[in-house]
Amino acid sequence: MTGPNGPMGPLKACVSTCAVFALSLGAARAADVSSPAPAPEPAPILPSLSGWYVKAGALGVWSRSSSNLYSQALGEVAVPGGFLPVGVGPQLQIPGRNASYSNIYTVGVVGGYYFTPNWSMEVEGGFPVWSDVRVNGPVPPGGGPPAGTLLAKVMPAGIPITGVYHFTQFGSFQPYLGAGVLPTFALAVRDGYATGGSYQPALGVVVQGGFDFMFNQHWGVFFDAKQSVASTTGNASGINVGPPLGIVSASSWIKTTAKPVSFMTGLTYRF
Repeated sequence: MTGPNGPMGPLKACVSTCAVFALSLGAARAADVSSPAPAPEPAPILPSLSGWYVKAGALGVWSRSSSNLYSQALGEVAVPGGFLPVGVGPQLQIPGRNASYSNIYTVGVVGGYYFTPNWSMEVEGGFPVWSDVRVNGPVPPGGGPPAGTLLAKVMPAGIPITGVYHFTQFGSFQPYLGAGVLPTFALAVRDGYATGGSYQPALGVVVQGGFDFMFNQHWGVFFDAKQSVASTTGNASGINVGPPLGIVSASSWIKTTAKPVSFMTGLTYRF
C-alpha cells in the first residue's frame, strides 16, 4: 500500500483521470452558458395561403397629354329668311391649337391574387369623376373659341391590368414592380363648346412600381405609382357658338396621346 506499485496505484490513477474529465466537462458547460446562442432571424411576412388581396386609398392622376384638334370650316347655306352657318368640307387640323385635360383626384381600389409568394396579378379601378377638356393656343384667323374655353367634360375610365413581381427578402418591407395593359373608355361626355361628343375605346400600356409595408400577416400600408400611355379619339357633331345662333352643325374631332401618371396610397389587406 505504501509503494508506487502497490494495490492502490491503479485506483489513484483512475480517480485522477475521472477528475480531469469532470473538470473539462464543467468548463465546457460554463462556456456554453456564458456564450448565448444567436437569435434566429425573423421570417419574412409572406402572403397567406388564400392568395387574394385588396388595396384601397387615395388616388391622384396627373393627366399629361398632347391633343390635336380637327374641325370642318364654317360656311353658310341659304334657308328661308336668310342664311344658316354649317360645317362644310373635310375636317382639317386647326393649326396652333390643342387641348388639355384636368387632373383627377378620387378613391381607388385594387384587387389581386398571388400565384406564388413573389408573383401576382392585379386590377385597379377608381370612383369615376369628371375631367375638363379645355382648348389651348391662340385663336386662328378664321375665328374660334378663346384659350381656356371648355370644349367638353369627360368621365374617363381606365382599368390597369398588371402582372407584379414582389421582393420578399426584406421582411415586412416588400417593394414590387409590374407591367401590363390599360383598357380605356369614356363613361360619359357632357357638352361644352363641342356638342354631341363621344370617345372611342382604346388600349394602352402601363408600368408600375411601389411597395407594401406589412404590420402582420394580413394588414399593411402601400404606395403605388403608374405610368401609362394610350391614344384615343373623340368626336363631336356640332359646336355651340352662343346666342343668337346656338348650336351649329359642324363635325370635329380630337386626337389625344395621353401619358398619365397616377399615385395611390392607402391600406392593404391579404386574405
